[in-house]
Amino acid sequence: MKRPLFFALAALLFSGFTDSKKDLAIEKIKGLFSANKEISAMSYDFIRTERIDGKMVSNHTKVKMKKKPYSIYVQEVSPNPGVEILFPDPLDESKALINPNGFPWVNLRLDPMGDLMRSKQHHTVYEGGYDYIVDVMEYIFYKYRTRLPDIIFYDGMSVVDGRSCDMITLANPGFKYINYTVKKGETVSSIATKYRINEYMILEKNLGLSFSKVLRAGEVIKVPSDYSAKMTICLDRERQIPLSMKIYDDKGLFEHYEFKNVEINPALKAEEFSANFSAYRFN
Repeated sequence: MKRPLFFALAALLFSGFTDSKKDLAIEKIKGLFSANKEISAMSYDFIRTERIDGKMVSNHTKVKMKKKPYSIYVQEVSPNPGVEILFPDPLDESKALINPNGFPWVNLRLDPMGDLMRSKQHHTVYEGGYDYIVDVMEYIFYKYRTRLPDIIFYDGMSVVDGRSCDMITLANPGFKYINYTVKKGETVSSIATKYRINEYMILEKNLGLSFSKVLRAGEVIKVPSDYSAKMTICLDRERQIPLSMKIYDDKGLFEHYEFKNVEINPALKAEEFSANFSAYRFN
C-alpha cells in the first residue's frame, strides 16, 4: 500500500513542479512583450544563420535602428565587409540606399521588398530589432491561448554573450504544411504577414514563386500552419530581451539569430541615419 501512495505523492509533486516551470516560461515571454514596448532605439551586432537552398548560410552585420520614424543603418562585417544599407533613403523613402563597396562602385537605390534586395536572405530591412519576432510570438500566444502549457517549456539557465539567460522553448508538434487558396491581389509576403508565418518556408515549398509577385487568385499553394515547428529563445534575465533564437521547421534548424553587444535606447543622433554621416562611406 505504501508504494502506490509514494508514487501518487511523487506524481503530484512533479506535476506541480512542471506547472510552475511552465508558468515561469509564460511569464518570461510576457516580460519580453513588455520590455520590447519600452525600446525606442537599438544598436547591436547581428549574426544571422539561415537555411538557403538546403545549406546554412551566415552573415554578420552591425545595426543601428530607431522605431519612430522607423530608420535603420546596417554595415556588413562578413562575408562582404564594408557593404552599407540605409533605410529609408533620404532622397526616396520607398527605397533603401546601398553602398556595395565594390562594383558598380556607385550607390544603389533598391526596393526593400524586391527580389534583388531579398536574394539569399529570409527577412527584410523592415524587421530590425525585436518587433517582428515579438509580433509573431504574440500571435502564437493568442492562437494557442488555451493550450500554452502544452507548447511552452522552461529549459533552465545559460550564459550567452557573457550574460545570464533563461532558456525557453515554444514547441508545436502539430506543425505541418496545408493547402491555401490564394485570394485576389495576394503575394507570398502578404499571406505570410496576415498569418504570421515564415514566407521563406512558403518559397521553399512552392518552386517558382517569388516574394513580390502577385499570385493568381484561386491558385492553391502550400503554406506552413505556423511560423515554426519549434522555437528556442535565450532571454537576457536582466533586460528581458532575446540574445539568441533558433527556429526549426519539419526538416530541422531553419534560422538562428544572435544579438550581441546590444544597447537599448542609445543616444543616436539624427545624422546617423543620413548618408552624409562622417563614419559612413556612401558615395
